[in-house]
Amino acid sequence: HEPTARETDTALVARSEVYVEARSAALREAGDLLVPTAEGAIEENHIAGNLAELVNGPRVPPSERPRLFKSVGMAWEDLAVAVALYRAARTV
Repeated sequence: HEPTARETDTALVARSEVYVEARSAALREAGDLLVPTAEGAIEENHIAGNLAELVNGPRVPPSERPRLFKSVGMAWEDLAVAVALYRAARTV
């Protein structure tokens, strides 16, 4: 995760509903978002929400659009948080 490096192309990012760990970190470090923004393909408000909003929030992503989660942290931390949120949601 570097501002000029990316793993996805602009077309995928532009057509996806994008979720991030934290907006501030993603807009500072995620080349997958910063490059398409610099190209004019998306704006900062293209981010639909963060991981917690995706997992627990009232927002239901549209099924016709791909969902893209962009992490700028360590993947094992993301997985641990996702598992904890999933388990918590199931006990409510």
